[in-house]
Amino acid sequence: MAYRALEKIINLYDGYCRPFQVDGRPLLLIQDGNRPYLLLNRCPHMDARMDNASLDAGNIRCPVHGIQFNLESGVAVGPLASCLKQLQKLPLVYEGGTVGVDL
Repeated sequence: MAYRALEKIINLYDGYCRPFQVDGRPLLLIQDGNRPYLLLNRCPHMDARMDNASLDAGNIRCPVHGIQFNLESGVAVGPLASCLKQLQKLPLVYEGGTVGVDL
C-alpha cells in the first residue's frame, strides 16, 4: 500500500467537496459536521458523479437523481433505502498535516 496525500488538513472546512483521481479510481473528499469523509465518486444508484452533490446535516444528495445518503452509514435515506446499494467509503489516513488514502 502507498500513501497518497489528498489535501492539507488546514484546508478542510464544512462544505469542502473535491474530486480526485487516484490509481484510476474516482474519489471524493468531503467534509460535513467537522468530519472528513472519503467516498468513491459515484452514486450507487446509476454511477452519477457526486462532486456536485449537496451536503445537509450528515447527508449527501446525488445531484442527478436527488437520492440522499447518510455519510456515516452510507445507507440511502427514504423509501428507496432498502433497494439501493450503499455509498462506498474509504478509510482516511492522516500523515504530516495531510489527509489521504492508502491504495
